[in-house]
Amino acid sequence: MLSKRKIKKTFPLDFYGEEGSWRFIIRADHPGEVLDAMYWRAYISCHRKDFDLLHMAVGMFNYKHNYSSSEASEIHYGISGSPLTINMMGPIVPISAILEKMSSKQRES
Repeated sequence: MLSKRKIKKTFPLDFYGEEGSWRFIIRADHPGEVLDAMYWRAYISCHRKDFDLLHMAVGMFNYKHNYSSSEASEIHYGISGSPLTINMMGPIVPISAILEKMSSKQRES
């Protein structure tokens, strides 16, 4: 007898990138965008200041960042004496928005 389980969708596929404590997601919506998403995730991780991902984002995701520093004067402690954990939000940006932005920059040049 055949199983009637639902088949899970594999797309959209998210690629997590980070630069320091700042994290973001580049989203591929179909198989043709996977290589572009992988490339731009790596590129944006290295050139973060060149991109305004917050204005291109279609959503946000939550993550926790454990603040730590090598310098004792910069370490923040919570009430319990443990290092401070900060709840942060990162943008989710579709690769199509990045490609559109880059193609419009090339047309302007």
